[in-house]
Amino acid sequence: ERAWEREALALSSPEISARVKELRKERINKEKYGEMNESIPDDDEIEEDNDTEKEKRLKWYYLRVNGWLDDANDGTDKFVFDELPFFDPRKEEDSDFYFVDPKAQRGINCRFGMRGIIAENHFDLSRNMIALLGGERRYIIGHPSQCKKMALYPHEHPSGRHSSFDWSNAAEWDLHPEFKEALVSEVVMHAGDVLYLPTAWFHYIVNLSKNIQCNIRSGIGNEHESIVNECGFYTKSHKQ
Repeated sequence: ERAWEREALALSSPEISARVKELRKERINKEKYGEMNESIPDDDEIEEDNDTEKEKRLKWYYLRVNGWLDDANDGTDKFVFDELPFFDPRKEEDSDFYFVDPKAQRGINCRFGMRGIIAENHFDLSRNMIALLGGERRYIIGHPSQCKKMALYPHEHPSGRHSSFDWSNAAEWDLHPEFKEALVSEVVMHAGDVLYLPTAWFHYIVNLSKNIQCNIRSGIGNEHESIVNECGFYTKSHKQ
């Protein structure tokens, strides 16, 4: 059941999601009436699966480590910059290719997650360089010109810059007909790949396997400032 659920999330498949619901209902009924005698196969190398529904949910993990340049010399973040010299602005020969504006760097952000974890569609108001160090990730990316078709939360919302519905749930698409007209591209990143996202580009992420991703940001590009402002999200150079 867990394996199928991850497959449904990774592939955004309503057919597989329906099968997962059937399996879950069947398992819960067997647990309730004491008819469950066989262990369920698991793709996380667990020999037996006797967990409750709540325990299974807790095994979905997503971890994050941030490294700040101020603590990179002798502080707790030193190991992050030692491991990723190509993201260290002090080492120009290694990092020059990855920084547009080294002085505007905002540290290194690393994320570790299992298959099926999703980052909902959103855009960032800075340049973003993303390196995949292990596993595979699916990125669906969109030009800032698609802003009005992304069903975003308003600027004042705590989740502003994010889409207001779950892309992986096709049943919600009908609630946002404009989204069906959005133009996007898709790329699957493998270990060793690096993806550059300019300022304000949309990205929706699905973990296709257990993976490790680290990224850095370096300043703000203004090439799409007018589009972002028109969509209701104001850059630093534009005040309401």
